[in-house]
Amino acid sequence: MAYIKIDTDAMQTVINNINDYANAADGARRAIRRSSEYHYDPVESVVTDTEPLPDLLNPAPGNTTISANVARLREVAYQLRSRRQEAIDINESGITMTNPDGTLSYYLPDPPPGTTDEAAYWRNMDTAANVHAYNTGAAEAAKADAAALDQALGSLDGTAKDGRTVEQILNEAAKHRDIPAYGASFTDQYTAEEYLQLVYALDGHYQISYDGDDGGEQFSKSVETLSHILAAASQDQVGGADLAAGFTDAVNPDISQRQLESPMTALNALLSVPDTAYGTGFLGALAENLEDIDPTSVPASGPPPFANGEFYTADPLAGVLTAMGSNSEAALKYLTSDGTNDADIEKRWEMLRQRDWDYHGGAGLDGLSAATAAASAYRGADGDPKAPTDAAERATWMTAQAIPFFVDHVEEADFTATMKQNLAVLLGNSPEELAGLARGTSLEINQRYGLSGLVTDAEFETLLYRVNDDENAAGTLAAAMGQYHRNQIDTAMAAADASEAEATLTSEYTFAAKTIGYLDGIAELRAGDDSAAQADAKSNMGTALSVFSTVLGTGVSAVTGGTGMAVAGPLLYSTGSTIAKPIVVDKLTRDWNTPDTIEIADMKRVLTAQAYVDAANYGLLNDTTIEAAATGNNGGPFSFYTEVDGKPTITAPDPMTPEAAQEYMIWYGDVHDSTMNSLDTTIDTASSNSGYEEGKAAKVIK
Repeated sequence: MAYIKIDTDAMQTVINNINDYANAADGARRAIRRSSEYHYDPVESVVTDTEPLPDLLNPAPGNTTISANVARLREVAYQLRSRRQEAIDINESGITMTNPDGTLSYYLPDPPPGTTDEAAYWRNMDTAANVHAYNTGAAEAAKADAAALDQALGSLDGTAKDGRTVEQILNEAAKHRDIPAYGASFTDQYTAEEYLQLVYALDGHYQISYDGDDGGEQFSKSVETLSHILAAASQDQVGGADLAAGFTDAVNPDISQRQLESPMTALNALLSVPDTAYGTGFLGALAENLEDIDPTSVPASGPPPFANGEFYTADPLAGVLTAMGSNSEAALKYLTSDGTNDADIEKRWEMLRQRDWDYHGGAGLDGLSAATAAASAYRGADGDPKAPTDAAERATWMTAQAIPFFVDHVEEADFTATMKQNLAVLLGNSPEELAGLARGTSLEINQRYGLSGLVTDAEFETLLYRVNDDENAAGTLAAAMGQYHRNQIDTAMAAADASEAEATLTSEYTFAAKTIGYLDGIAELRAGDDSAAQADAKSNMGTALSVFSTVLGTGVSAVTGGTGMAVAGPLLYSTGSTIAKPIVVDKLTRDWNTPDTIEIADMKRVLTAQAYVDAANYGLLNDTTIEAAATGNNGGPFSFYTEVDGKPTITAPDPMTPEAAQEYMIWYGDVHDSTMNSLDTTIDTASSNSGYEEGKAAKVIK
């Protein structure tokens, strides 16, 4: 979200100066014009340059007359004046965008993902019309939409005075739902209790009044819209933290609730909408308030379900922790000390350990796993000036609290799919530790790793064991570790001289083979003697191998649509080497031909093929080897051979499956290349098998 700061006094001075200069220039033009006319216009160019520009006529792009330039100066003054007035008006409307230094702000949306020319985007976006539309215009529209929604929900025919139905109003609101001024103005039309009542009013509308057969879907959309509106209103830049007190009172069972049976359920429904970016201050204040509410004092939610079939939990911390899963900074601040509140954070973690999570069916643990996952992304924040102070160290400490918590305080049978996927993110953001265990080292023997001395091997491996049977969790771990080894390869190869390059590449791929073998061993250990579980584990690892090799070859953008690891919202942190959200395997692999089962030999073949691609790209293969790639397929090129700007290039398929890797093996069999021979010999089944054996021998706490 972009907030443009304005010092209104200084800007007014600039506006005045521009207008004064424009007026002076126009006065000079008039004087020159009069003098020229007095002398019967002896110089034609003077006549042209001093011609007046008709009022309300914008100068043509090529018009360089004095009048045209004066008009341009006055347009600049108008544009600045419009922005200044918008900032003043939006603050005077009750929506505070005042900065600590006394300056004001107005809002404009960030460039959408994939924007390549941001300068052009801002030239087109930062106009007087857009500034109005996203600020006071949005606030005015929100008031009208809120009033209309109340009218429609309260009418017999489900329409507002302006003729719009509930659905039409919500569809219009959805267009503006992420604009802070719209959200702040919309929510300002209600008390917190009344806003939560909207959830129940819409549920009743879609259960009773709505005539369509898609009431459940429409209700889900309405909750999503209300959630985004509240999230926009909760942003720090519009004073969102102040909303926390009202919503706490609205759900506190010690305060009389005249209208709602379970306001906590309604709040959790809003806070649990996926990928909704609530404000940092709002989430922190709300969580601090809600943690004081005894979960057993809140009536459990039960039948009947909402119109969409959902039973939203009434656990006080479930929703706010889930929302932190989309705001890394809020999660980090809530779960770690900033150096001034050590005792408070220790007390909070003790509360989390002693808390009754079971009273509401354990739903709050899904939220806690989401928050820890989001905060763990800061483990890669070393040296990032944009990250909070000591973020990497704080995230490491938090990870060291979270791993034992989920091992010691949550029964294995109580791990949900959501929990497993979130905790795969947590573990994936400790890639050095995971890779070290795969190589047979220990977190307990030396201080090599960030978690050394803080987490035992058994705790780390037990949590890995408990989550790795979930397909999305396995894919998330594979992506995280693929990115880790990609980074390791690039760093090591950049530091290696020509004489070391081949050995360095071989060594790094050996480590990668051990990691994927280790994950396979853990998966097989988890499956035990259950034949169905074994089949699922092999299928999951077949997909995980494809994810791992694809990321290893081209980086994580290959499995996240080109946007890096954090694809979930503007308030998630990612360095490009850490992850903030689980990967959804079904969406990723829809068009992939991944194997139903996987063996050690398959891992060897896939990683060796990928290593050949890297060797070619690092210039380690012979010219005759590259020529064979161009001609060795019955006189033509192999599918992985191409030319970029006339230069021969070896590519990797997306994904690199055992079947796809076989073509590289045929290429290898046609040539005599020492580098390929070394890679083939060293990245043997023993490498993957040694990692596999480490996984099978993992120390698991039962």
